[in-house]
Amino acid sequence: MSLFSSIASAEHTFAAWAEKEWTAIYKEAPKVESVIAATLKYAGPALQTVVTIEAGGPAGAVVGKVLADAQAGLVAASGLVYDFGATPTVGGVLSTVTSNLSGLLAAGHITNPTSVATVNRVVSEINTVAAVIPAITAAIAPTA
Repeated sequence: MSLFSSIASAEHTFAAWAEKEWTAIYKEAPKVESVIAATLKYAGPALQTVVTIEAGGPAGAVVGKVLADAQAGLVAASGLVYDFGATPTVGGVLSTVTSNLSGLLAAGHITNPTSVATVNRVVSEINTVAAVIPAITAAIAPTA
């Protein structure tokens, strides 16, 4: 069964694509940590494209700082997944990242349509990953 089968919106995400490609290459479904790690590694460079586009704009410094913080959060989340698996802590880190990115868009600091679309796509990808974390942690939680 697919990791993201319960999330209808995941069909056209990088995470769903990564899961499908992994299965095709290795002939087995990937561990959730593999898909999460791949998705978070995808999101960091995607945000770097926004930094490059927006650097010369009027809010370039603000955009650069928020995106650098987001990239650091993605690295931290990847490390947590690698060391501890999909834990509620990872969900909290990802929530902070998406909140900061959404705030950047809401404040109007990013105006280039390509940049806006990129940030929206990254937020969507992160939200897809965050949506599976509660189900995973519930499935592995010890029973009393």
